[in-house]
Amino acid sequence: MKTKLTLLASTAAAALALAVPAEAAGNWYVGFIGGANWVEDHSFSAATAPTVSADTLTWSTDADTGFVIGGAVGLNLSNMMSGLRVEIEAAYRENQIDGAWTSNTGPPGVSTGTLDIDHSTFSVLANAWYDFPLGNVAPYIGGGVGWAETELDGHYLGGTTGPFNFSDSGFAWQLGAGINFDVSPNVKLGVGYRYFKGPDVTVGSVLVGNSATSDVDAGQHAALVSLTFGM
Repeated sequence: MKTKLTLLASTAAAALALAVPAEAAGNWYVGFIGGANWVEDHSFSAATAPTVSADTLTWSTDADTGFVIGGAVGLNLSNMMSGLRVEIEAAYRENQIDGAWTSNTGPPGVSTGTLDIDHSTFSVLANAWYDFPLGNVAPYIGGGVGWAETELDGHYLGGTTGPFNFSDSGFAWQLGAGINFDVSPNVKLGVGYRYFKGPDVTVGSVLVGNSATSDVDAGQHAALVSLTFGM
């Protein structure tokens, strides 16, 4: 899977290179990002049907601070539209999540326990950013769209114990803003914020006889430090 994703990012970057006009040559840059990542807490109460005998499953989660790392290949298009740059970005986010669960089925009846989850997301996005140069400082805003895969790998603990692995992939997007500072003529140091939304992940119970499921939202926030070369 990771090999296919690397190939996807490389192909997108090559397509970007072929699509731009010749006068834009020499405005390429590479960037690296890293920082703290937060997954939004999520609670749900799911049932298979609106009846007294329906299977039910509840989750309540509390996510720890995690991390995000990534890189991008981009092109400065200021000679075509002032302040515009576009890029292909690949990023990986990871957080540890704790929580509680309850199921109306189990030995001998209602079961409760805790959750221990590794939450990770890999994404490939096409971004567009608008810079507002102010001397040696350049605030920017923008966002991107693309593809992501989110995985929840964990255990139900307590009344019953069982591993689970739920994942979904599909459309993803982000919005962000930040400030870049000139370090040298071809190097910029930046700080920024991103809101990232990947595909929701459908989760369920590992208990025999409980078929209740629900979607877990994949909204994430990140505070970033970036280093950009050649912009």
